[in-house]
Amino acid sequence: MEEYPDELRTPPVPLIALVGCSELHPTISAHLHAEKPPINTLALPDFDKISVIAKRKHSVDSSSSSSAGFIKKDWLLKHRTKIPSVAVALFDSDYVSGDPAQWIQLSTLLDHLNTIRTRNTKLVVVVVQSSPEDGLNEDRMVALRKRAELDSKYIINFSVRDSSEVKQSLNRHDTFLIFFIFFHLCVLLVLIYYLCRLGSVLADLVHIYYREEGRRVKTRVDKRNFNSAELGIRCCFKVAVYAEFRRDWVEALKFYEDAYHALREMVGTSTRLPAIQRLVEIKTLAEQLHFKISTLLLHGGKIVEAVLWFRQHCTSYKKLVGAEEATFLHWEWLSRQFLVFAELLETSSKNVPGFSALILGIKDKALTEWELQPAYYYQLAARYMMDKRSCLELAFSMWEVFSESSGIAESVIPSNYVGQFARLLEQGHEEVALQPLTDEEFIRYSIAEGKRFQDSFEIIALLKKSYEYILA
Repeated sequence: MEEYPDELRTPPVPLIALVGCSELHPTISAHLHAEKPPINTLALPDFDKISVIAKRKHSVDSSSSSSAGFIKKDWLLKHRTKIPSVAVALFDSDYVSGDPAQWIQLSTLLDHLNTIRTRNTKLVVVVVQSSPEDGLNEDRMVALRKRAELDSKYIINFSVRDSSEVKQSLNRHDTFLIFFIFFHLCVLLVLIYYLCRLGSVLADLVHIYYREEGRRVKTRVDKRNFNSAELGIRCCFKVAVYAEFRRDWVEALKFYEDAYHALREMVGTSTRLPAIQRLVEIKTLAEQLHFKISTLLLHGGKIVEAVLWFRQHCTSYKKLVGAEEATFLHWEWLSRQFLVFAELLETSSKNVPGFSALILGIKDKALTEWELQPAYYYQLAARYMMDKRSCLELAFSMWEVFSESSGIAESVIPSNYVGQFARLLEQGHEEVALQPLTDEEFIRYSIAEGKRFQDSFEIIALLKKSYEYILA
């Protein structure tokens, strides 16, 4: 699983943005991270940075754009780290109750915040009071709600009392130490109260945001409102991810499975890429979808279903070897399927409560006891890695790669979509110029990459791990 990016290996965590009153960001972030379920934060030091999360004017919704591939390779990472579900704008109370110039500045900042609503990002306004004297004018609060176009429950007063003056006076009067401790505890309890209140509001809005985003894409799936199979698979994938953000594992599993089955039907029909690269792309996405499905099944304690699903997955793709000169890619792919599933079983045995008891309680005639053990999958991963090594050596002897492969290997990078590769022509500050590869160039690149790895060491490590599990 180490080859997979972190955003694929772990369930997505909701993201919110904090802007303004940067001194409060660490406190709020720590509280939200400790919530169950946790919420991640994107801290923006001032309102000038709000453009980072605003939707670009000329950007196109990839759920409706014509398809050049299945899934943008950075889509999942972007939604986990750059596109918040909620923006929390923190203003000092002086902006609300101060002079007219401060109110005008507040209005300007609120207008600036409206740029995020093109993404359907929700908004919460927090008015920070740092001292008891910061009284809030009720008329101004009503005007603030209207100006921000928010329901009153999304305008939150946040009291942060400064105890420094009290500390200075108490330092001169040690007899008041008990009073100081009591005062400090009161300040802490008030802070916890406001943090919990803010956390509750954010949890509701986070759920609403990802539910609405999922429903928006799901409507297209239900109506089959797309002009290509790639687009349909992409929509199913996105609905599943949005469901994971909401921790709706049942809906996530359903749509990952729908995407997987639709992808399998595309084998032999899609002609968008050259034959070898097209099969590599399909199998790469199938691998990621299978990983998501297996993870959800195992974490839900559905061990039999996970093992049967893995068996079906391998049966579906085992014979899709592809072109003779690229057979080493197939056996490498198949070896990785067994390796990852072994690691999933191993991880689940440690993290899922009662996993060992669940395995002992399985009496399914469709499964052997051996198929429930990681050792079985480590052993087969080693076997298919041996097949990969043999085919790679044959391919290396057939292709004249010594003079050309090094240049190709240096210039080939993952393309914009999962499972695709391209030659890097030019890299600018924001954009890169890419050139599609021919199948011959892709094979030369793959052979050069394959020779970089010591398959013998990997085979020995896999067999050793299988042996250790047998002895355990």
